Amino acid sequence: MSRFKSTWILGLISCCVSGCSKIPGPDDYRVSSTIERRIDKQVEWSQGCYQDELVCDFIETVLQQELTADSAVQIALLNNPKVQKIFEEIGIAQADLVEAGLFSNPAFDLIFRFPEKANLKINIEYTITSSFIDLFLIPLRVKVAKAGLEKAILSVTSDILDLAFKVEKTFYELQAAQKDLKYFQSIVELTSIHSEIAQRQLKLGNVNKLEFQPIQFRYLEAVLEIAKIQNDIIRLKEKLNRLLGFCGDIQWRVSDNLPEIDYQGLPLECLESVAFSERLDLQAARFDVLRLSRKLGIKQWWVYTQGRIGIGGERDSDGTNLIGPAFSGEIPIFNYGQADRLRIHAELRQAQDHLAVLEIKILSEVREAHKLLMNDLRIINDYRARIIPLQRKILESSEELYNVMGLGIDKLIENKRQEFKAYSNYIMSLKNYWVARVQLDKALGGKLYLVLSQLNDDICNYECNCDEGVPQ
Repeated sequence: MSRFKSTWILGLISCCVSGCSKIPGPDDYRVSSTIERRIDKQVEWSQGCYQDELVCDFIETVLQQELTADSAVQIALLNNPKVQKIFEEIGIAQADLVEAGLFSNPAFDLIFRFPEKANLKINIEYTITSSFIDLFLIPLRVKVAKAGLEKAILSVTSDILDLAFKVEKTFYELQAAQKDLKYFQSIVELTSIHSEIAQRQLKLGNVNKLEFQPIQFRYLEAVLEIAKIQNDIIRLKEKLNRLLGFCGDIQWRVSDNLPEIDYQGLPLECLESVAFSERLDLQAARFDVLRLSRKLGIKQWWVYTQGRIGIGGERDSDGTNLIGPAFSGEIPIFNYGQADRLRIHAELRQAQDHLAVLEIKILSEVREAHKLLMNDLRIINDYRARIIPLQRKILESSEELYNVMGLGIDKLIENKRQEFKAYSNYIMSLKNYWVARVQLDKALGGKLYLVLSQLNDDICNYECNCDEGVPQ
C-alpha cells in the first residue's frame, strides 16, 4: 500500500474513532498505541459506540480494491467482534480494581422485644457496625487488582496481535493456493492435450495401452489435484471471511502475487533477546506471578475474624436509652485461612511453572521460525538460481529438437508440464517462507522491523549489528 493510501486510511480511521462525540472515548490503557507501534495498525475499543458509518465506508472502499495482507489485517481489527470481546477483559479488570478500593457496606441490626405488660414500652436494640479490617486490606487489594489490570492489558494486546498474525498467515496461504491453482490449470490443459493425442495414436495403433494409460493417469491426477486446491481455497476464504468479521458472503478479491522476501537473517541470540523483552504474553505471565504473590499477603489469619466496629444502642422497656460502642467478629478457630493459603500457594507455583513453560516455548518458537526462514531462503534461491533456469533450458532444448524432428510431442509436453510443476513448487516455497515470516513476527511480539527500530541500540550486545538485514 502506498504512503498516500496509508495516510488516507489512518486519517479516515481517526475520524471513526472520534465519531462518538456524545459518548466519551474509552480508556484502553495503551492497547491501541501498542498495537500501532507493534504492527502499524489501528484498533479501538468501541465500548457501546454504534456510530460506525465511517468504519463501514472505509471497509467498502478497501473492498473495492484487491485485498493485501495489510488491508486485511486492518479490516479484521476494525470489524471482527472478537476484538471487542477481547477488549472487555480490561473492563472486567477495571471493575475488579474499583471494587478493591471500596469499603464494605455497614451492617445494621435491629431487634424488637414486646413486653407482656401493657404499661411497659417495646424494647428496641440496634447496632450499626462497619469493617475496620478494610483499613488494612484495601491497600493490599488495590495492589493485587492493579497487577491484575496490568496483566489483562498485556493479555488483551497479545490476543489482538495473535488475531492480526492469524489473518496475515491465512491471507498468504490463500494467495499461494490461488496462484497454485493457475499453474495446475495449465498442467491440466497440457495433460488433456497429451491425453487426446495419445488416444488418437492408440486408435491408429501407434501406441499401446501401457503407453497410453500413464498419460491418462497424469491427466486424471491433475484434475483431482485441482479439486483439492479448490477445496483449500474454499476453506481458506471462509476462514479469512470469519477473521475479517463478515457474517455473509461478502465479495472481496485477493491479490495474486506474494510479496518479495524481506528477511536475510539476523543473529539468533539477538532475536531471542528481543522476544524475551517484547513478548506481551510473557510480560502478562510475569504480572500474574506478581498478582498471586501479592494476594498471599491478604490471606492472613486476622482477616477471618471479620472484625467490625460501630455504635450500639438499646431502649429499655422502662424507657431508658443506652448507647455505646459496638464490636462484632468471628473467632478464627476452624477457618483461619489455611485452605485459601494452600490454594494461592498452588496457584502461585502453577503461575511460576507456566512462566517457565512459556519462556521455553518462546525460545523454541524463535529458533524454529528463524531456522525455517533460513531454510526456505535457500530453497527459494535454489529455485530462482538453478531449478527454474535449468527447467527453461530443458524446455528450450526440447523445442529445438522437436522443430528438427529429434523429439516427440510426448516428451515436449512432459517437459512443459515439469516446468509448470517447478513453478508450482516455487510458489509453495514462497508460501512456506511467508508463513514462517509471520511465525517469526508472532514469536517476537510484533513486526520485526518495527520492533527492532523502537528498541535501544544496546538490546543485543553482540558483535553482529542486529539492524543489518532488516527491511526498510
